[in-house]
Amino acid sequence: MAYDCYCAICGVGFCGMLIETPSETATERRRRWIEKRSQALQAGQSIDQVPQEGEEPVRSYDPKIVGWENVAWLYKAYCLGFNPQAASGKGNYGSGTDDTPGPVIPFHGCCFEILTRVLTGSTDSSTIDMKVLYNVMTELSNESSSALRLNYGDDIRRAQGRYWECIPGAEYCATHPTETSGLDDFLKKDMTTDSKFEKPFAQFDLKGRSPASPFGKLPLELVYQICSYLPGDSLKALTQASLSVQVVTQDNWFWKRFIQWDMPWFWEFYTSQNPRDLPANVNYKRLYMWLDKMTAARYGMDDLALIGVANRRRIWGVCEELASQYHKAVAVA
Repeated sequence: MAYDCYCAICGVGFCGMLIETPSETATERRRRWIEKRSQALQAGQSIDQVPQEGEEPVRSYDPKIVGWENVAWLYKAYCLGFNPQAASGKGNYGSGTDDTPGPVIPFHGCCFEILTRVLTGSTDSSTIDMKVLYNVMTELSNESSSALRLNYGDDIRRAQGRYWECIPGAEYCATHPTETSGLDDFLKKDMTTDSKFEKPFAQFDLKGRSPASPFGKLPLELVYQICSYLPGDSLKALTQASLSVQVVTQDNWFWKRFIQWDMPWFWEFYTSQNPRDLPANVNYKRLYMWLDKMTAARYGMDDLALIGVANRRRIWGVCEELASQYHKAVAVA
């Protein structure tokens, strides 16, 4: 039984955020705590299985990663509810009464902005059928009515107890997903000067092999279109299975476009970057692989420039789950 309720979109709570007071002792204790659990994850074990061996539990966030000004967004809740009397006058909602018309779905404002982008391709929520969305969310409510039955991620699942638990090493989930301080400088300066992205694009050596697959008989534009619908992991598997696709995807232009296709949640990149902003010899495949790794929400991440984007990417995945159910419901409404 949960006493806290959580954002229906990101899965994080609305209160109870604990940030540790900075000190050398606390920093070292936190480092050991996270290192031990990171090693367990790398070994394929669960964090829950790591023995504490008499060490004092760490149940707060790292002040070097998040501060009170960074988590203020979590404390502001918006709600989607249903009031059948709204059309006839000012409505009301009585907490704890038996005659309430239905549950209220809470969420953070920026999380709803991300959901709006996923549902509409814009930030205009006026085209969303709120009644359909409310019904979809209500049907997805978990047994305790504390959150929805969606894949928020392992760290969020562990934190959703009776009360929100601040798991050290999972600060990314408390980081603002749309107000990403430091990201603009990273895109305009660090990324454009990093030599690992400027290496020439290597020519693919067929080594005497002759591509022979159904994809080799298709127009190049059609192959590109097919690839644009695939997530990165699926594209990698396809290139390993089809030499024709492997040859086609060696084009540097393809990977420049694929960043936009596969990373719609990284809107700062493709709105702030244009051909003259990046070096002419940038290796977009290498850039994509790096971005895909660095923006994946993971336990122990502390990259201040991209940690907010990682949280946004996680939330975007949750929104895609919701969008699938929403569009099905709209089609039959």
